[in-house]
Amino acid sequence: MNDETRAEAGAEAGAETRAEKRTRLLRRLALASALLMLAVVAASAWLRLASLRPACADWPACRVARQAPPALGPAAGPVGDDVTAAAGTSAAARAVPAASVVRGVHRAAASAVLLLIIAMGVQVLRAPARRGVRALLAAALVLALALSALGVATPGSRALGVLLGNLLGGLVLLAIAWTLVRRLQDAPALPRPLRRAAAAAAGLWLAQAALGAVAGAPPAAGTWAPIAHLALAIVAVPLTLAVAFAPALRGGPRRREGLALAALVAAQVVLGLVAAGGDAPLAAVWLHNASAACGVALLAALSAATTAESSPVPSAAPAPAPQARAA
Repeated sequence: MNDETRAEAGAEAGAETRAEKRTRLLRRLALASALLMLAVVAASAWLRLASLRPACADWPACRVARQAPPALGPAAGPVGDDVTAAAGTSAAARAVPAASVVRGVHRAAASAVLLLIIAMGVQVLRAPARRGVRALLAAALVLALALSALGVATPGSRALGVLLGNLLGGLVLLAIAWTLVRRLQDAPALPRPLRRAAAAAAGLWLAQAALGAVAGAPPAAGTWAPIAHLALAIVAVPLTLAVAFAPALRGGPRRREGLALAALVAAQVVLGLVAAGGDAPLAAVWLHNASAACGVALLAALSAATTAESSPVPSAAPAPAPQARAA
């Protein structure tokens, strides 16, 4: 091997090492963005559920009050009203410090996600990247900017459209972030029918999240939402379990994702039954929201094409090695 051949081999090895380092950095940034986005979605759910509402000042206690029959006798007089108002005021006072902390976490995590998306975009623009990575980052950037604009334009708004925009936008951004993580980790491809079933299940989970938010809004938002939410669950649960226990997941290298998905379905059922109870405890409803966000992200990643259909961008063919000169 002459000096020119050694130089070419060293250059190729150096380029491969730089590409591996860049991919490793992208994986870490993508994982950090997914975890931070989960924190954003969880914090947003807590703020939405624990915030004071015009029709429900001491949620979830007011839910019990609406379900309980009206009391008769002196206990229903002004003294009872004063006690109820005092309890609501006390609960609101206790919630203010916690809400301030959670709101700060929400804002910091959302800002960090946007910065991480920009950093990943800079990295993929500097060198070739796997197919689909740039599209995912572009979608994440557009969605993150749209959510930021929505927050600036509608501060403190309780309008149903704003609520659904923030909720669904956050869930989709989390799903994109986790799909990007799995894409950069070279997750094995799944059969097309299974990916389509996962995509359908993800759509059902998103629709259920929207209906759950509507069901938790003031009564004027619609009494039909809880019934529709339950009806979709009857379809979503068996479909998601079929995806989780599909042979391609149960016996393949992505087995852990199937088990995690099955565990999330079980958690959704149990927490949904608890949340549908008389007092709808805040912790159960919040965990129901958070586990739903994880389910949407996991299903979205399972529905995406990976290594089999999204191979790395091919590089130029290496030049043939020079022929050895005859002595």
